[in-house]
Amino acid sequence: MKLEIGRFADLRKEGWITADTHVHFLSPSTAVLEGQAEGLNLINLLAAQWGDLFTNVGDLPQGPIASHDGETMVWPGTENRQHILGHLCLLGGHGEPVFPMSAAGPDESYLGDPLWTSLADWLDACRKRGGLAVTAHFPYPIAEVGADIVLGKSDALEIYPDFGTGFDNPRFIHWYHALSCGYRLPVVGGTDKMGAYMAVGANRTYAYLAQNEFSFANWAQAVRKGNTFMTSGPLLTLRADGRVPGDVITLGAGGGTVEVETSAQCFVPLHRIEIVMNGRIAASHEEPNGAHQLKLHEQLQVPGPAWIAARCLSTLGPTTDWHFKVLAHTSPVYLDVPGQEVFSAPAAAFLMTLIEGAETWVNNLATPSDPESMARIRQTYREARQRLHHKMHAHGLAH
Repeated sequence: MKLEIGRFADLRKEGWITADTHVHFLSPSTAVLEGQAEGLNLINLLAAQWGDLFTNVGDLPQGPIASHDGETMVWPGTENRQHILGHLCLLGGHGEPVFPMSAAGPDESYLGDPLWTSLADWLDACRKRGGLAVTAHFPYPIAEVGADIVLGKSDALEIYPDFGTGFDNPRFIHWYHALSCGYRLPVVGGTDKMGAYMAVGANRTYAYLAQNEFSFANWAQAVRKGNTFMTSGPLLTLRADGRVPGDVITLGAGGGTVEVETSAQCFVPLHRIEIVMNGRIAASHEEPNGAHQLKLHEQLQVPGPAWIAARCLSTLGPTTDWHFKVLAHTSPVYLDVPGQEVFSAPAAAFLMTLIEGAETWVNNLATPSDPESMARIRQTYREARQRLHHKMHAHGLAH
């Protein structure tokens, strides 16, 4: 039996590529089949360590495989994990995988395993291999997240639509904290699929390649550039003065007015679409009865440096066993004012608390490895703390 489901939109013809950044346990050929069924162009199939269990490691030497038409590709990568410091999706690197895949104890590594590496070491190694370095299921585990944001180690943040009511949850709020301190991080979506209960792409990334050929390298470059949105269903676009997410608009002294347009369409009715500026709702439109398409067009007064993004939500759902909400969120458009930068004192204090918490854990609770490795790990947090300290003082915030 062959079932064909018509599309209500075809973003691929408009230059978009859709991907799942985080899939486990499938064979590559099965991943191609599931990707075709779910309309995915790219599946990042991640090897990982779970104590004594190593999964998908045999797929790493074989490299990527693709469907016969070339429209669905499966690319092996790794999820590198530490139970306190955080998890990473290291995607598309060349050469040897980044080892160790897990460190410093269960459930990820061996019982009693010492702290051999920081997440920053893994992120650097991924970039040296030409890969895309993504902070997985941001922000949890959370300890090193702040340091890596301040040091500019991560290329993107993977966000799930699972917690809280809509966008009022730590995943989005902590991302807003980073953006509001001037750290420019695009958003991506993945599922962390581990079983048949989760369809690949139930939470996914759209990245705009325009007329560029579909390849992992071009997709990764599009993510780094920042013209992306994460979604569990809605298709969401944003333009600010004709510019797209990832672009920078330079305003004059004292800011200016920006024309912002966003539109969303979805297979289930949507109930709200919003424009967010510096973490606050700048404009919104609601449809109490729901609509399959929502639009918002506003002239925004921007008094100073800012970031602007769009988001939309359905009150229907949740979907999947992980209770994904039906929502989407774009990466930001950035608004620069010469001589100024986006800065939030509460957000900076939050990031500093994360950095100091990671230092405390490493110094007092982690099982130490050799002195050289421990010194390198401590230096990561020391450097992050110093950089953020200087930024806070530059904005008159004593710390």
